[in-house]
Amino acid sequence: MEMTMALFSAPEPQSLRFDLPAGASRQVRLRAGAAVVCVSGRLIAIDPSYRPDLPPGARLAPLPPLNAGETYCLAEGGWLALSAVTSAQVICLDPPGMAARAVAVLARLLHLGRGNGAPARLGAMHKISK
Repeated sequence: MEMTMALFSAPEPQSLRFDLPAGASRQVRLRAGAAVVCVSGRLIAIDPSYRPDLPPGARLAPLPPLNAGETYCLAEGGWLALSAVTSAQVICLDPPGMAARAVAVLARLLHLGRGNGAPARLGAMHKISK
């Protein structure tokens, strides 16, 4: 069985997991493209209602509550307030920044430059077959 690997594998997203008791709130700073996953319970994600790209006096509509198993993705980065309607478990997946991506590409390029100079590792099947 041959194992294939992507030429430039992306680094794993950073995750933040926490519990929110009913009625509690927490603010998190996330990058654009981040995902907020409601693992259990019910919560409200409160996006800042004002953004500089909106016309003066315009406001964003409030987001619907997230139930267990639902995900909300941020179009723009910034602060997001999470408020639990019932006790909730939350996972925030923040995509890696440019520095992490550059390090991953550099590490992959250095790995490719080594070629097949490393000795082959033989497992238990090699010992059994002799």
